Order: sequence, then structure tokens, then C-alpha cells
Amino acid sequence: MTIFFISIFVLAYIYFLFPLSIYICGSVKKDSVQANTTSTKRSIVIVVPAHNEEAVISKKIENHLSLDYEQSNYKILVISDTSSDRTVEITKSYIDKNPGRIELFEVNDGLGKTNAINKALATVESDILVFSDANVYLKNDALLQIAKCYEDEMVGGVAGQLIYTNDDVEGAAQSNGLYWKYEEMIKKSESMSGSMMGADGSIFSIRRSLLRELPVHVLDDFCSSMGVVNQGYKLKFDDSITAYEKGAETTAEEFPRKVRISNRSYNSYKYLRPECIKKLSLFNLWKLYSHKVLRWYSLFFMASALVSNFYLAIFESGYFFSSILILHVLFYVMAALSWVNKFPKIPVISKVALIAEYFTMANIAAGVGILQSILGKKTVTWKKANSTR
Repeated sequence: MTIFFISIFVLAYIYFLFPLSIYICGSVKKDSVQANTTSTKRSIVIVVPAHNEEAVISKKIENHLSLDYEQSNYKILVISDTSSDRTVEITKSYIDKNPGRIELFEVNDGLGKTNAINKALATVESDILVFSDANVYLKNDALLQIAKCYEDEMVGGVAGQLIYTNDDVEGAAQSNGLYWKYEEMIKKSESMSGSMMGADGSIFSIRRSLLRELPVHVLDDFCSSMGVVNQGYKLKFDDSITAYEKGAETTAEEFPRKVRISNRSYNSYKYLRPECIKKLSLFNLWKLYSHKVLRWYSLFFMASALVSNFYLAIFESGYFFSSILILHVLFYVMAALSWVNKFPKIPVISKVALIAEYFTMANIAAGVGILQSILGKKTVTWKKANSTR
């Protein structure tokens, strides 16, 4: 019985009590970015890592060329990571048309995104680096809003709001869109309480002086953004900085992506753990372990809750645990039927099934990725989801 209630409590804490607690902390502290002016004088380099991105690289470059910022103070750096398609050719055509505004750095050793970024940025000088994935497009004023945040000298890194352009498509894209809104609510609350715990590579910026070289097997966005906090600066979330991306539309694409991200995330955590324990305040450690680490172990608590529920339903008298078990099993049956696209299309109920599917899928993927990390696997490269392009 103890195992069952502890497991249920931990899951409730991860997904409900911690978000509520950090929301209250953020509402009380209200630590927003202190900047009253917008300057276009800070130099900015937009970093675009690209591996076989011929389908989107033209639109990506054109989007960035049209941003509302002083042209002489920002440039686009495309990092081609072992591309075998027309990514390099297309980028060079834009360089010819826009001299001085675009640069290309080619890496061909096949060691992945973090390795490519390490090499490309070793000699790059600018005030601010803005990282943006190849299939992500920025709102016209994104650089203006980013530069404004850095008027506060204690801000070392800033992440923006990511909007999924296809979150109305039923399936993985819709579930991912809902999850991301929930995740950004937590990030915003963390930011308002001081600093958020890690940023996503879709739209993330950092002071160039704070960027550090990283091992090739870790997530560059998570480690670089946490490095900001570990160096004594604030990592902020600003929803006035807007980016747009197309989400994966099938669970078949999303599941392996989640496994790989979880493997790299946990390897990143193991790499950062000694520094975090040494450098972070107790408040920030609470946020890190509540938001990230405990959530990565959700599959363990889900399994222990289910197994102990079966035991209690069989050996305890009364109907309480039997009734809970019925709901418990129904949740996973809905998730499984939705996963294999066999759940009936019933309004409202089908949306609950999609949430159950995404919750279950994401946590199974996290469990697999973490197990791989514990067993010593270090994922360096992966295949992108084609439906996101």
C-alpha cells in the first residue's frame, strides 16, 4: 500500500504539484527581465545547424534575412553537419546573393550537432548567439525582443515561445502542441522565479562570452543554457520572442525522437551534475530535480503504481483499490488503442485518449533512453522526423 501511495504522490507532484508550486513562486517573485529600451547595436549571429535540410533551408534563410534588425549588426551562420544533399549548394547560392550577411561552415566527420557547433563557433565573435533549428522560423521582431532582454546585464541566456503550426492536426502533432504549452507554462513560471532550468534549441540565445565547448554526446541547448545559470547569470523565458515549427505528426516518428532526446538529456545531466550540485542554489536545485530529473523517472513510478494497484485489488478487501485499478487499466487501454490508431473517434473522449497516448509514449521513450544512458550508450546523431519538414 505504501508503494502505491508514494508512486501516485510522486506522479502527482511531478505533473501537478510542482507546476502549481513554481507558478505561485513566480507570481510572488515576479522576476521579469529589467529592460526599458531596445537597441539594435548589439552584434548577433544566428546559428543554424543543418544536416540534409534542402527541403527547408531556402525558407529558413529567407525568413532570417527579412528580420527587423540592423542588417550590419547580424548575420546568419549555417553549419552543415555532414550534409549529402543540396543544403550546402543552396546556402552558397544565398551567400552569393547576400555578401557579408550569410556564412557557411562545413563539418564532415559525422559526429553530430554538438560537435559541429563546437567547431563552427570556436572563432566566432559576437555579443549574442541565437540558436535556431533549420525547420524553425522567427517572427519579424524576434531579434529586437532578444536584444532588449540583454539590456539587463544579469541575463545570460534567453529562450522564446515556440508555436507548433500544425497543432490542430489530430495525432502526435496535436498532443505535442498541448504538451509544449504545458511545458512553456512551467518555464515561464521558473523564469519569473529567477531562472528556468534549461532551454530548447528551437529558439534560444546566449551571451557569446558564456558559451563553452561541450562533449559531443550531450545536448548543446540544455548544457549551454544550464551553463548560463551555473556561471551565475539568469536564464529567462520571454514569450514576446516567437518562433514557429511544424511538429511530428505520427507516434512512429515521435517515439524514437523522444528516446534519443532522453538518452542525450540524461547523459547531459550526468555531465552537468557535479557542477550543478556545486554551483546552483538550493532553490534552483529544487527546480532542476523537480522539473527534469524526477520527470525522467516517471516510467518507474507509473510501473510501480500499476503493479502495486494489482496487488492491492487482489489482496485488500473492499472496492476502493478495485475501482482504482479499473480506471488505471482503462487509461492504458485508451493509450494503447490510440497509439495503434484503433480508438473510436468520439468527441472529447478521443482527445483524452490522445493525451493518455502521448503521456504513456513519452514516458516509455524516456525510460528507454535513460536505461540506454545507464548502460553506457551515448547517442550522437539521429534521423529527423520527415513530417516536421
